[in-house]
Amino acid sequence: MNVDRDTLERRLATRSNNDWGASQAERELIFKLHATQEDVPARGIRIDATAPIQEVVDEILRLVKRN
Repeated sequence: MNVDRDTLERRLATRSNNDWGASQAERELIFKLHATQEDVPARGIRIDATAPIQEVVDEILRLVKRN
């Protein structure tokens, strides 16, 4: 899933169901990977995760059904 840096920062700051990304070291790693995209599989499918959740889910389901 793909989001812009501002959205990523906001979601990390407001999430309450997962502590990963709460420490400065974890956030630095997250932002590095986000900037370099080195953790994205070469054949991965990018999905705009800034859209409302239902649209994101619908897009995932559409892609799954297509393949």
